[in-house]
Amino acid sequence: MEEDWNIVLSVLESPDSSLIGQQKVFTTSPISIGRGDENNFVITDPTVSRNHTTLRITNDYSRVFITDTSTHGTFVGDRAVPKGLGSGFTVSDGENIKIGNTLLRFELNLKQSVQSTFVGKIDRDFLDKPPEPQPQPVEKAEVSTPEIPTPVVEKKSSTNFVYIGIIVISILILAYLIFIQK
Repeated sequence: MEEDWNIVLSVLESPDSSLIGQQKVFTTSPISIGRGDENNFVITDPTVSRNHTTLRITNDYSRVFITDTSTHGTFVGDRAVPKGLGSGFTVSDGENIKIGNTLLRFELNLKQSVQSTFVGKIDRDFLDKPPEPQPQPVEKAEVSTPEIPTPVVEKKSSTNFVYIGIIVISILILAYLIFIQK
């Protein structure tokens, strides 16, 4: 049975010149890409991680999701793919994927019967965009106001009667030693 879709990855640039121009067609998902032999697409570039990235097509064939599991990063166009499972974003047909020093061209081909099941084009651009920066509150013009000093409340010292008693007794002993002992 012919698949309803396929993904074509073409090597545009690579330190390994034997890879340049190579194309691989995939009809199963997920597609693992990396330097390790267990990957679906093995790239012999020393800057590519053993298990660098994964491509997954959604069940409705409407988009392909890329996940970066590498050390040095994955880029789609000029956008860095967030690292780790569960993060990433959608790759569009015709975009370039940079892993290590290797540049791949991504193509998603759908059979006409699958394309006709879509009612209009579904706008999924919001999935690809990073969150919009929140608007910063408008700073009000500074109005110089005279600085009013904070009143200092003096704490009344509570006189400790023990200290007063010690001082009085010390003075009496000193007076006794000076005047009476003579």
